[in-house]
Amino acid sequence: MRKTCSVAGMLLLSLSARLPVFGLPAVPSSDVDYCIVVAPPTKYNLKSISVTVILEPSEHSLSLYSPACLPREGHDVTTEAILPSSLETLANGKKLSAILRRRHRASVEVVGAFESGDDRYGPDVARFRFAISEVTSVSKAKPPDVRSGPNP
Repeated sequence: MRKTCSVAGMLLLSLSARLPVFGLPAVPSSDVDYCIVVAPPTKYNLKSISVTVILEPSEHSLSLYSPACLPREGHDVTTEAILPSSLETLANGKKLSAILRRRHRASVEVVGAFESGDDRYGPDVARFRFAISEVTSVSKAKPPDVRSGPNP
């Protein structure tokens, strides 16, 4: 009986450790194109999703965006990225931290909670917020192509 209880207790603990914030589903949907996420933002509000994006540090905050749908006048898709306090302990967390500490952009696949409320987020007053819970992959991002200009 004691052995059964401890196995059941360990199972409950392992399941509760996977419970996400905000009551989100424990397993995120497959990789979603970030441009689709911000097109009808209410569809993904408070959902746990996986996205491949660029993280770019600024003086005040950390921005998250897709090069395919950059913020521009009339198309506000500005997103504040929130890193977990346990970043250094996550897989790929140390690598991401090292890139961002050097003020470089990072190309990442991350899992997290997307937020699209009535309020603006962070010191740069972003329209959306993305709270990262997992860093699936990370690499230093290539410099932006300034010749291509703004997206149509």
